Amino acid sequence: MTITEFLTPWEFSPAIVVFVIGLGSFYYLGMRATERADKTAKYYWQATAFYIGLTSIYVVSHTYLDYLSQYMFWVHRFQHLVLHHLAPLLMILGGVEIIRKSLPTWLRNWSELPAIIRLPFEWPYKVIQHPVIAPIVFVGLIYLWLIPEIHFAAMLSQKLYYLMNWSMLIDGLLFWWLILGPDWKGEGKGFSVRIIMMLVVVVPQQLLGAYLTLSSSVIYDVYDVCGRAWPISPMADQIYGGIVTWIPASMMSVLGLILVLRRRLNFQKREQNERT
Repeated sequence: MTITEFLTPWEFSPAIVVFVIGLGSFYYLGMRATERADKTAKYYWQATAFYIGLTSIYVVSHTYLDYLSQYMFWVHRFQHLVLHHLAPLLMILGGVEIIRKSLPTWLRNWSELPAIIRLPFEWPYKVIQHPVIAPIVFVGLIYLWLIPEIHFAAMLSQKLYYLMNWSMLIDGLLFWWLILGPDWKGEGKGFSVRIIMMLVVVVPQQLLGAYLTLSSSVIYDVYDVCGRAWPISPMADQIYGGIVTWIPASMMSVLGLILVLRRRLNFQKREQNERT
């Protein structure tokens, strides 16, 4: 297979194209609006991380890899690893706040808009981003789409398949924004809550990955019904998928925990410098 054939969309999705090009364009405009003095080495690393994350979303959602994810369980788990963990984390680390510099004035001054416009958006956002609810939704979506009956239906329905992938991507962006986004009010308490959230999401992912890897029977027979893209045994496919769910996903959560701890140490150093 040539690179052109690999990058050709298996099923063209206008939503993916608009999302990737639109977000990438807004980020670029935000970069242009950034003052030259602020363009340090960190700034360029952030831009690189953002575009790698954005590109990876396109690769797993709009190339031949998307086809493979519908006919191989382990590729499907890799796709969700990127959509739910890797890509959102890289994009948030890339400084999504840069996009704000290219937004219309009315969006940048969101708090000044009438309550009748703001509240219908703010209330659902505050609920899903609550420190108790956010980790439950983050892990819950992984479990939900891996319930055998739901997974079977999602892999046979284009609408459900798109809903599954978009829900994982949007939730990933929201969760990592909550963990690694702008500083919370009252940083001391904020850091503690973030650390607890990261610890909460690690164990359920490990348990699920271990269950899929060590199970003695085939759980997802939809890939037998549709046929697998490569000649691989159902158990091997499931074991590889379980390992992707178990180890890399857990490592991403541990990485998030390390980043929060590092940020806390930097904050404490700044506080000590201000006191002296």
